Amino acid sequence: YRYLSSRFLLVEEHRCVIRPCSPAGEQGRPQPHCLKSNFQTSGYTAGFIDLFIEEYIVILSFASSKGGVGKSTTCAAIAAKLAQNGKSVLVLDLDLNQTVARWAKKADLPGLEALALAPEDFTTVFREKVGGFDHVLIDLAGTREATLLKAMARSDLVIVPAQASEPDLREALVIIDDIRDVVEAGAKGVQYRLLLTKLFPLPTRVTMFAHREIARHKMLRFATGLVERAQYREMFLTGKAPTLAEPNGKAAREITALVDEIIAVVGKRANKTGRAA
Repeated sequence: YRYLSSRFLLVEEHRCVIRPCSPAGEQGRPQPHCLKSNFQTSGYTAGFIDLFIEEYIVILSFASSKGGVGKSTTCAAIAAKLAQNGKSVLVLDLDLNQTVARWAKKADLPGLEALALAPEDFTTVFREKVGGFDHVLIDLAGTREATLLKAMARSDLVIVPAQASEPDLREALVIIDDIRDVVEAGAKGVQYRLLLTKLFPLPTRVTMFAHREIARHKMLRFATGLVERAQYREMFLTGKAPTLAEPNGKAAREITALVDEIIAVVGKRANKTGRAA
């Protein structure tokens, strides 16, 4: 068989027999951890293992080159919603503040695991941990460094949060240019969406300016935006995400709509591989 992993800039050719483990997974397939184990014991390369892992999971990265845009808040709220939907979720927290990892301890949600990592540990932990999860969310540090590009190259979708302000949109463009560079280098499956956060409930001149700039630079964005709401701040005090604290509240409806949009973006590949988005 010949496998092309454009995401890792790697082409490998192998003649092999895959020995499924028991019990079988969905549609008679072996479970991801079984595949990984077989490849490891058979001496396959780490890049080849990564290629098979990506066929079973959906990977979302949250990236910003500055703090204060609601990146970790968005990551935590989406992770909670996905876990609430009955999916297994791994969050790799690379932010120096470890906000999501600390929140996850309070949340104690079934199916949700969050690990605080140093940047140099990302690749090793990614390869070792992700195989048994439906979703992997990566909360990147609020700086531009090498791990940012590594995570982007492994992602199905990079979510770029930004407030509706000139400085935030300028920094968002920097991240989007990085994503385009990763795609041009060979990671063809990577997509991105800009997410406007901390919006005012009513339109303002700043909001209208932001929409004009987004259109001028042809940035892809979510139709859903996150309004500045108390529920997003309270989740770090109580451990309860908006979809759990107030399931019918406005913040919960925003997160639900956002998750629906994410599924629409990455769902085509997920449906093809038989995994949930």
